[in-house]
Amino acid sequence: MAIGDAVAAFLGTAESNRQPSSGVEEQLSSIIENSGSTSPHMYDGSNTILITGDDFMNSAIMITNTIYFRKVGASDYIYLGGVQTNA
Repeated sequence: MAIGDAVAAFLGTAESNRQPSSGVEEQLSSIIENSGSTSPHMYDGSNTILITGDDFMNSAIMITNTIYFRKVGASDYIYLGGVQTNA
């Protein structure tokens, strides 16, 4: 991928992470849950912080290889959309 490329990912029913490669930064601007029972978090490998709010669209959440996105819960899907901002 290169700077400006679209980021689009589905995280399945298992607890999972979206962690870019080393040196890559992504800006997530859309997080869509299929039922609202799965918790989106920021994660640094040890600690999680809940991303709050009912609607995660039109946000600007930056993720890197160090601080990345974590889907907590194993019953729903989450869609992530955004753009790669650094390589």
